[in-house]
Amino acid sequence: MKAADVEFATRLERAFESRLGRIEAVGQRHAIPLKQCHATRYVRPGLALAGDAAHSIHPLAGQGVNLGLLDIKALTCELLRAQQRGLAIGDISVLRRYQRQRISHNLAMMAAMESFKRTFAARRPEAIWARGRALKLAHDLPLLKHTLARIAMGLQV
Repeated sequence: MKAADVEFATRLERAFESRLGRIEAVGQRHAIPLKQCHATRYVRPGLALAGDAAHSIHPLAGQGVNLGLLDIKALTCELLRAQQRGLAIGDISVLRRYQRQRISHNLAMMAAMESFKRTFAARRPEAIWARGRALKLAHDLPLLKHTLARIAMGLQV
């Protein structure tokens, strides 16, 4: 943040391995902390939070979009179900069904991503060894690897 513009442009170009081409100019910089947060409730009468409005997750592995899409899918299903039964879509009982479906899955994924973040930040030799063994195990077990990939893509909850 404190680097001169020319130095910052050079570092940025190097970080992107020049895939963006030569960076000739930079504008004002802003630091936005990467942190996760989670609403204690997703719903109130007539209101439902979904995606980043309900939770934000560290961008590790790009799971924020997947969680948001799964929220929207669950909310849409509940609203359609309510409509088919003649219930008001803003009724708290309808919206709570959505919340029950999504809150535990979102918290579990957030905990997993926080665990990954901490694991990969660890610099102690035994932590590095354990991380390597866990990754190799996941790679060597096709069923585990496939299941983890499906969960990460939001295809399996």
